[in-house]
Amino acid sequence: MSPDRKVRKAVIPAAGKGTRLLPLTRTVPKEMLPLGRKPVLHHIVDELLEAGICQVLFVISDDKTCIPRYFDDGSDRFQSVIQPRQRGLADATLYGEDFAGGDPVAVALGDSVITSGESKHVTRRLIEAYESLDAGCVIAVEEVPVADASRYGIVKPKGDAGDVFEIDDLIEKPPAGNLPSNLAIAGRYVVDPVIYDMIRGLEPGALGELQLTDAIRMLLRGGHRVWCVRLRKSEKRTDIGTFASYFEALIQACCRDEELGERMRTVAAEEIAGAAICER
Repeated sequence: MSPDRKVRKAVIPAAGKGTRLLPLTRTVPKEMLPLGRKPVLHHIVDELLEAGICQVLFVISDDKTCIPRYFDDGSDRFQSVIQPRQRGLADATLYGEDFAGGDPVAVALGDSVITSGESKHVTRRLIEAYESLDAGCVIAVEEVPVADASRYGIVKPKGDAGDVFEIDDLIEKPPAGNLPSNLAIAGRYVVDPVIYDMIRGLEPGALGELQLTDAIRMLLRGGHRVWCVRLRKSEKRTDIGTFASYFEALIQACCRDEELGERMRTVAAEEIAGAAICER
């Protein structure tokens, strides 16, 4: 494992095509869709910077060059690399190996927004857990309804699952009748550089993709410890993958705006009241 446990770098995979948001994503990457005053990625970058991250690498496709342009501030704080073919989250993570330079990195999915009412965001708690524990990887997780759990990567706790807990397995989209828990991976990780060796040893799975969950399972089998940090009740993850989830995140962002939030909440309430009258 890396002798330096400090986490100062983050990789944001953002190369996906966003096909479920067509035709909107023909011209605007889903990661750059506006959520209030800022695009999706800007909210995620703010989260990372507040957690102590100093450098960010965007893993993008060749038709998403607007992302590095948007974040270009004349420094090397924001960098990008082209992933010419999207072959899964593990493959995207591997594109950050040179950027990592032997250091641990946070991995934050570019279409997953986590709002938090906590004084310390889950990403900050994730980094602190990695820096203080003997871990090859630390994963953010959230409770999901049992009926929905087979749609997610699910972890198997090793003993009691408190705020921070160790696991002995994780499964990508397990069968409904064989769930190890209802704790789903929540789009945030901290990984030790040993993960890159695991990824290089992976065989492609479904759709020819390399799954990060499979690489983390290899860590476990190799004797490395993997820990999880729970999202708290005031924290909510929204994946910007469908129009329903995007609209939900957009409404939340507008209603929480410091200047216009009260007005937006009034507008939303009026729309709800009007819709109720129309349904009568």
